[in-house]
Amino acid sequence: MFGNGAETVLVDFHMHTHRDKEFSFDGEDNSFIVEYLNAMESHNIRIGIITNHNKFDIGEYKALRKEAKKRDILILPGVELSIKEGSNGLHTLIVFNPEEWIEGDSNHIDNFLNIVFRDIRNRDNANTRCQTDVTATLEELEKYNRDYFVVFAHIEQNNGLLKECDGGLIKSLAITPYFRKRVLGVQKLRTYDNVPKIASWLGYAPALLDGSDPKKIDDIGK
Repeated sequence: MFGNGAETVLVDFHMHTHRDKEFSFDGEDNSFIVEYLNAMESHNIRIGIITNHNKFDIGEYKALRKEAKKRDILILPGVELSIKEGSNGLHTLIVFNPEEWIEGDSNHIDNFLNIVFRDIRNRDNANTRCQTDVTATLEELEKYNRDYFVVFAHIEQNNGLLKECDGGLIKSLAITPYFRKRVLGVQKLRTYDNVPKIASWLGYAPALLDGSDPKKIDDIGK
């Protein structure tokens, strides 16, 4: 029953694929899945979350998940959503429960994206912002009554929470409905002094997470 006892699992919370405009892949399309998972396996990444910019490709996700399962790797569906917050938009990783958001050929993730990008063209560009701010985005997600969680991406860099929002705005966001329940972590927090600051502004300590944010196969695991 307890084959291993405690085990450390390496998780990449921020992964792009060649369905993303910023990802460069020169190989054959039919070799991408294998090469991608080979790279994950070589870095011992056991859980990966696919978070392409403002889009979700259900066909690619299913192909990755099927091959990953053979290797004892878990692939979860997600999106890097550019939310209308701050001066340049806020890059936000949303991770979906696949058992609830993908039902056969029904893709509730894409349905959600179509709603928040209504009448907005070129949504799969990294900095094309959706119509909703943080509060409205969470409210829209909650309408589905399906499980998900949120991680703010590369928070000290451009389009990151600390770059786009001051402490006062972060405090006001943190007390809105659904925020504390759904915002579980921040990614790529590098400055030690910002750790207590973000916890103070949010009113709780988020998980400090990481992800390779790859733009090519060789970036996976870095």
